[in-house]
Amino acid sequence: MDKLKGLDLEGKLVLDAGTGAGNMTRYLENWGAEVVSIDLNSKWQMECRESVKRTQFITGDLSDLNFLKGDRFDYVICNFVISALSETKNLLMTSALREFYRVLKKGGTLVIIDYYPFRAEDTPSSLHDVQTQLWNLENAVSELLGEGHLEEYPPDVISQELKSIGFQNTDVSILLDEVPWPMDLLKEHESLILEDIEKLDDPEIKEAFKKKLRILIERAKSEEVRSGSIYELRAIV
Repeated sequence: MDKLKGLDLEGKLVLDAGTGAGNMTRYLENWGAEVVSIDLNSKWQMECRESVKRTQFITGDLSDLNFLKGDRFDYVICNFVISALSETKNLLMTSALREFYRVLKKGGTLVIIDYYPFRAEDTPSSLHDVQTQLWNLENAVSELLGEGHLEEYPPDVISQELKSIGFQNTDVSILLDEVPWPMDLLKEHESLILEDIEKLDDPEIKEAFKKKLRILIERAKSEEVRSGSIYELRAIV
């Protein structure tokens, strides 16, 4: 994936909005950026800290960056985080976008990288039926448990929200048309879904979900499963 193409990162102050596994943090530092990496998960940050030298790590909530001064950063990079922000409630996405606007310098750039929604009407590529059904099954289990789940938004929806906040010149490009799902990733996904299914109280519903999951994983073993497209959205303050 050709992420962040054409960005001048050398010596620039960059907010890595969501440390996650730390891949973006390492990438930004390797390209000469001065990085502040923020995430709610301090464990991930501790693991990432071992592989970088200059990055400043802060454990915090992206929807409330009151600990950061405004008009400070050259770039804010949000790598596969917007959908995760929506796991609790959609308001978190808007709050985070407002905070990104506040901490960026005039002329600074926000870069959002994420999946298109796993809905045929919202993605530029074809979706594999197994992947779509797995996604729907996982979300259904989460809703029965009263828990939030990831929610991908089409880039045009995010663009409209950014413009209402004050961002200018939003631009969207497709980074990858389709993303292959290797079997080890599917097995990991299966394990996570099973964990949640086991939390359900009704034994009949639990068994129905398990049966559906087994069928989908068996299909995945004989078919080439691909995920949806990935986009990159850039917006300037």
